[in-house]
Amino acid sequence: MVKKLTLLCLTSALCINLIAQNNEAKTTGLQSINQQELSGPLEFLSSDLLEGREAGTRGAFMAAYYLASQFKTLGLTTLYQKPAASLNDYLQKVQLISEEVTGASLSLTTEGSTISFEEEIDFSPLKVSHNLSAHGELFFGGYGLGEGPTNNFPENVRGKILVRAKGYPGATDSTSTGHRLFSKLSTSELDKKKNQAAREAGILAILEFDPSLGTPFEGSTAQPETYAEKELTKYSSGIYKRKMRLANSPIDTDLPVFTITHRVVSAIEPNWKTILETRDPEKKVKTKNPEKNLTANLSASIKSKLFHCNNVVGCIEGKKTDEIIVVGAHYDHLGFYNGYLWNGADDNGSGAVGMLALAKAFILSGIKPERTLLFAAWTGEERGLLGSSHFVETFDHPEQIKYYHNYDMIGRSPDPLQPDSNVGFIYTEAWEEAKTLSMKNNQTYALGLNLRFGPVKNPTGGSDNGSFARKEIPIMWFHTGGHPDYHQPSDHVEKIDWEKMEAIVKLSFLNLWDLAMDPPQ
Repeated sequence: MVKKLTLLCLTSALCINLIAQNNEAKTTGLQSINQQELSGPLEFLSSDLLEGREAGTRGAFMAAYYLASQFKTLGLTTLYQKPAASLNDYLQKVQLISEEVTGASLSLTTEGSTISFEEEIDFSPLKVSHNLSAHGELFFGGYGLGEGPTNNFPENVRGKILVRAKGYPGATDSTSTGHRLFSKLSTSELDKKKNQAAREAGILAILEFDPSLGTPFEGSTAQPETYAEKELTKYSSGIYKRKMRLANSPIDTDLPVFTITHRVVSAIEPNWKTILETRDPEKKVKTKNPEKNLTANLSASIKSKLFHCNNVVGCIEGKKTDEIIVVGAHYDHLGFYNGYLWNGADDNGSGAVGMLALAKAFILSGIKPERTLLFAAWTGEERGLLGSSHFVETFDHPEQIKYYHNYDMIGRSPDPLQPDSNVGFIYTEAWEEAKTLSMKNNQTYALGLNLRFGPVKNPTGGSDNGSFARKEIPIMWFHTGGHPDYHQPSDHVEKIDWEKMEAIVKLSFLNLWDLAMDPPQ
């Protein structure tokens, strides 16, 4: 009995000592996350030297090697948990194909008369994935949401070219039917819905215009001697003309989309403004066909190039090597074009640096986690989640990935002069533990974040979390939201809200600590 009591006491003492050691280790890791540790790497990654870190460019390769050097300094193992002999061992090659439109044409024909329009003055190929030559009758489809609540087009539009407006009816009226039906959809989700309806209706191609913007193309200016800081729109910026895809991706079946001006729309349907004003998405209306025998001719030439870029991946091996938590953030941005440079300090230098700080915090804790932690900097996110998609499709055992933690833009308040504590937290709806942990750790450690929770049943949109959600892997994603510098050359490091960024990374560390130390300590 005495021996059993002595053994019990020793066991209890060991448990208490182990808990104390784990708490001390957690504190050590937490204290390593501070502004000084975050600011240096972010200043470098968002400097002009890295030229905007566009996938496949010199700046992106420099960023990848920098991140790999940090992994090696920390002593992380490689993707498959082996020691790294060189920086290259942390690089996962991703083969991509870039596609550039080298020329396009648009003309209208009626009763033997042809009107030709000028590229970048009257129209621009917005989305074309292959060499195109199309000829067909036109019809005016309003906002392209179909003819009623089913969002189906009439049968007589098969093989025709759809003319549609961007957005949805009643977008500026919060009491409208359109606002009720579509306001919660992101721009990409709305476009996806429209394109799906057009594809199912057998549409040949799409001519799209912005009802509020008559001339969406900006005139050329002289090449500046230094990188410009002029605000650009998504229409005037050349970066949006660059298309990339995975080299082994399936054939793109998306419909070709041309952006057109009001001048072109009026030539097709002079009464388009009146038609849009009377649109009601819940009422069946007759399709409006333009002038009889009016047809359009579209063409585009594509130049393709095969190249590669890199994901950067390192591991902290846990006691359970077959249970993995992936912590990821994309490090690529939009590069430079025609003298304009996109530094991408918040998008997503902030996330890449935050991911790096988490790896360092776990290493400095000195504790081997129960679950394996895999840290990744993704390439090609800006062009379609390409790096993370490649990772999940080629990883040997995706079923071993238990959770995915994502960073994308964690460094800003909308107004740098008026910082706030708001941060979005998007997570898989069924994974309630993600919310519970965040609330507990934010309060217990007095981090002061105003967490705005966004549970999503299947969070496949927005960022690299989508690649994992499509594999039914639970995700959580910290995101400080949009701001005036989003996708602008003015996304600079001096506008970072360091206090907020530090608090977010600390909260992530605490959440991941609880998840990696099974059971939580």
